[in-house]
Amino acid sequence: MLTLTPQARAIAAFTVSVLLVLGHLNKLGLAFVLVFGDSYPSGRGGAFLTSIVLIAIAGAVVVFAMSAVNAVGPSVGWDANLARAAVAVAALGLLIAVLLGIGAVANTGGMPGNGYYTPGLFF
Repeated sequence: MLTLTPQARAIAAFTVSVLLVLGHLNKLGLAFVLVFGDSYPSGRGGAFLTSIVLIAIAGAVVVFAMSAVNAVGPSVGWDANLARAAVAVAALGLLIAVLLGIGAVANTGGMPGNGYYTPGLFF
């Protein structure tokens, strides 16, 4: 089992939270879609399933960031501040994932200037 010091956990949580907000973790959702290939549902069903996967990834990042806060405890050092910032950034990433999911399911028929919205979840 990989054990991290509280400082390393705070750094990792913040880094993963920033990757979530920047959209780089959406590539995990793309990998999920590619694994299923042609059997992956299209239309609203595919958009809904993809949204659930991405929201689950964002939720896992929030849980990881909260575990980093619990690991550093009530200290006031840089590691505690970084862990708390990771929770805030991860919560923002979760909000973005939820809004993208709602938009993807609601607008699967097409959006002006975008054509088809579901691939927009990956970029």
